[in-house]
Amino acid sequence: MFTPTSFLLLLTAQDPAVIRATAEEVVLDVVVRDKKGRPIKDLTLDELIVTDNGQKQTVRAFRLVEGGEAIDKGARTPLDPLRQTRLVTLVFERLSPDARRLARQAALDLVKGELGQNVFYSVFTIDSQLFALQNFTRDREALRKAIERATAGQNQLFDSEMSRIKTELDATRARLANAGEGADRGQEAIDRKLAEVMTTMMRFDQSFAQGESTRLSIFALLGLVRGQFSMPGRKTIVYFSQGMWIPPHLDEPFRAIMSTANRGNVSLYAVDTRGVLVSGQNQAAVEQMRRAAQASADDLSRDDGRVSVEAVMASDMAEQSSRNNVQLPLRDLAESTGGFLIADTNDLRGPLRQVNEEINAYYEIAYTPSIAVYDGAFRKTSVDVARKDLVLHSRRGYFALPPDIGGRSVLPYELPLLKSLDSRPLPRDLEFRSAAVRFEPTAEAARTALVIELPFSGVQFTEDAAKANYKARVSVLAMLKDSKGEVVQKFSRDLPLAGPVAQVPQIKMGNFVYKEQMNLTPGRYTLETAAVDHEAGKTAARRSALVVPARRAGVAVSGLTLVRNYQANAPGLDPKDPFQYQGGRITPALSGTIVNVQGAQLSTFFVVYPDPGIAEKPQVVMEYSLDGKIVGRGEVPLPAPDASGKIPYVMSAPAEGMPPGNYEVRVIVKQGATLAEDRTFVTVAARP
Repeated sequence: MFTPTSFLLLLTAQDPAVIRATAEEVVLDVVVRDKKGRPIKDLTLDELIVTDNGQKQTVRAFRLVEGGEAIDKGARTPLDPLRQTRLVTLVFERLSPDARRLARQAALDLVKGELGQNVFYSVFTIDSQLFALQNFTRDREALRKAIERATAGQNQLFDSEMSRIKTELDATRARLANAGEGADRGQEAIDRKLAEVMTTMMRFDQSFAQGESTRLSIFALLGLVRGQFSMPGRKTIVYFSQGMWIPPHLDEPFRAIMSTANRGNVSLYAVDTRGVLVSGQNQAAVEQMRRAAQASADDLSRDDGRVSVEAVMASDMAEQSSRNNVQLPLRDLAESTGGFLIADTNDLRGPLRQVNEEINAYYEIAYTPSIAVYDGAFRKTSVDVARKDLVLHSRRGYFALPPDIGGRSVLPYELPLLKSLDSRPLPRDLEFRSAAVRFEPTAEAARTALVIELPFSGVQFTEDAAKANYKARVSVLAMLKDSKGEVVQKFSRDLPLAGPVAQVPQIKMGNFVYKEQMNLTPGRYTLETAAVDHEAGKTAARRSALVVPARRAGVAVSGLTLVRNYQANAPGLDPKDPFQYQGGRITPALSGTIVNVQGAQLSTFFVVYPDPGIAEKPQVVMEYSLDGKIVGRGEVPLPAPDASGKIPYVMSAPAEGMPPGNYEVRVIVKQGATLAEDRTFVTVAARP
């Protein structure tokens, strides 16, 4: 975990691609046991050997944390409850009936044990998406019910559980906002932080998981890790799984889990719920490794110097065999983050009791490394002791990245994006567009949607003719800064792609559209967005002003956006996603250009927010202007408001007969004596 001190970004004229910082601190949690598995609690500072990138470090702070106390040279000091709140997240993923029974028994036994001071548990499951089944709590009965739901093999109730938890979190925030002066401020601070962390952990974009179950697993775990980044203290994820198969194009997102966990003080303990493995379960990996070894041996024994096709493919076969061992990624996740793998056993209760011990008792080590340049390279850490026959669990290392951006973690793929935003002038080597769309206004804030659109037509798809497949990878990032220049929001998305080359022409006809939501108080902001094509090494960045006006009485209207696509009866709609219309999903378009070919439509989307205090119904007029002259105007018949009181609407007009030119589209909403409006611009191009 990094704790920035006097953090500063500096770009030198000699090397504009280098990010530097003044100082940082590395904090490591270390668990020490003897050969029989018994915890060691009498280590001294002079026994420690800590290295960072091969260089021995001077330990600045060293103490044993046990329960609610820190023990330093025999002196016991009570811990700050907020800074030493410990979180444990139980995650169950798509388990077979036998695996569910094994996981259920072990998890129930875990929460029946000593919870420890200030230790809170939550429960998630990964099925068709990431579901939260229990908010952070110390209530054993609530945890028991959540564990049984997660391991029941029926996901029809998961959506209702998510809704229940969201309602609980909303109620908690409302309670804390109205807390009186006599409230317990210490507990209030913990409750507020737990609600914030849980809300962030539940923010999962279902589009991350499209097409591959492994992609869902990786980005769900990454979301859970990132959601806990801002919480001080030790965090633990216990991941119940039957293994992971990592294809090459998901290697970096998989490594990002470990990097983010190490920076956020999150340890993962992986539990292989297949129990005692029989030989057939790893037969595919063993057979492929045998074929690779045999091919190499056969060629070494030849006298004619010829090399077989099998020998040429031997290294690929060996790599594939290791990938077919689905237990190895679980081991990497655990051991790289200071946890361990629990596997090859039909009784998980004993190892999980050991996990419980490590949650409640561990050493904290702090040191300050010498990092002159944040270049994204991996820095290996090592902790050893002079005493013999001890076993240590600690994190293996971290990426040399800026400590944080406004308190938000930096991921490896974000480094070129941050560099592009600090370049002068901003790079324009890649086509992409971005916008912030205003939605529901309230007295305190306005719901705002961030949209980034990147056409795949300008992205490099690297093709492998021998394997008839392709790979491509793009990443986008957005930062919102207030009038003081401080970062108030940061979002990013990494999208690795791979598949048969036959898919490339169709993919290039589409766009990568990334959406996020945020609540913004009235004021002036700067929106900074960037995109990178990793295969081509091209970047682009944009910077624009954003003004959020104060809420006025009367009717209101959202920003007016063009519609790229409408998916009717879309599954898995997020009730809070504003881009919805009559049970379907709206994909906005930022390009602003329509070709007037036969059948072309100019479709726009907006949401009307009537004032319930005004008796008259809202009225809407759409107005179209060409080069400043009104060429079309008409009233739009609005439907009744939905259950939440708002009126989403899609207005379509035929574009095939529209003369080429630059158009302004304006929506004017009137209710009683109040008025609201918005506009957008579109270019109608002649058919080629």
